[in-house]
Amino acid sequence: MPGFLAFLLNRIGTMLVTMLVISMLVFLIAEVVPIDPARNALGRYASQQKVDELRQKMGLDRPVAVRYVDWISNVLRGDFGESIHFRRPVADLVAVRLERSLTLAALGFAFMIPLGLALGCVAGVNEGKFLDRIISLSASLFVSVPPFASGVFLIVIFSLGLGWLPGVSIPDPDASFFETAKKLILPILALSFDEIGYLARFTRVSMAEVMDSDYIRTAVLKGIPRIKIIWWHALRNALIAPFTAIMLHVNWLIGRVVVVEVLFNYPGLGRLLLDAALRNDIILLEGGTLVLTFVAVSSQVIGDIGIYFMNPRIRLE
Repeated sequence: MPGFLAFLLNRIGTMLVTMLVISMLVFLIAEVVPIDPARNALGRYASQQKVDELRQKMGLDRPVAVRYVDWISNVLRGDFGESIHFRRPVADLVAVRLERSLTLAALGFAFMIPLGLALGCVAGVNEGKFLDRIISLSASLFVSVPPFASGVFLIVIFSLGLGWLPGVSIPDPDASFFETAKKLILPILALSFDEIGYLARFTRVSMAEVMDSDYIRTAVLKGIPRIKIIWWHALRNALIAPFTAIMLHVNWLIGRVVVVEVLFNYPGLGRLLLDAALRNDIILLEGGTLVLTFVAVSSQVIGDIGIYFMNPRIRLE
């Protein structure tokens, strides 16, 4: 337990330092951008006097260091400021959109992880056989197509061509569960295809290596049934490397969510940040970016904890 506590404190400390550095970078980048939040809030035809009064009210006339300390202090209390465009608290806007983005990402994970692991395990167990070649070829094809391209193909085929599924995913609170689920099918597929291919290839290599190891040969010579060898002896060790890859790809998945949200007009946090960038809403952009960074960094900490318990070599270091 002391070893795990030291491991956990180290990871949390790294996360806090990373968040501090990212917050500084986000704030400084917003300062470098030649956009006046006060002028942007009042419009181009507002008088300079009104702009100067709003700048003073917003505290923009103070030194950068002082404003950063005030901003990060408010963020730690959950106050991200008020959106220039929407005229609503950033925390409220981000909370609603983040819930939708996490829902989409969770559904994508729930679809791609079992399928990718299963395909990789089947291919690894049947290394060099016809089934392995079919799965490997399909996985390579999936990996080579980015989410934006696969999303366009899915819309053209299933929405415009066949008319089976809607090409947009705007939530409707009055819609039935079936209608809501239909709107999410294409975004989930576009989000998952390349990750399924990557995970299948990664798992296939890991499973093939484990099946070729000495202790698996020993189990075979002892007459243990093949299905039992795969399930009880090979699978656990083969999944250590794919689990690491899954957690490392959480950040990539967040980037893909942004692309998919824009493509399917899904009102998540990624779409909100794009709108904030297009409307020069610096305050909303700062708060949303910091929240996305926290999600990405905290997911890595959770992944490290999972790897700690799955891989005994880490516990012995």
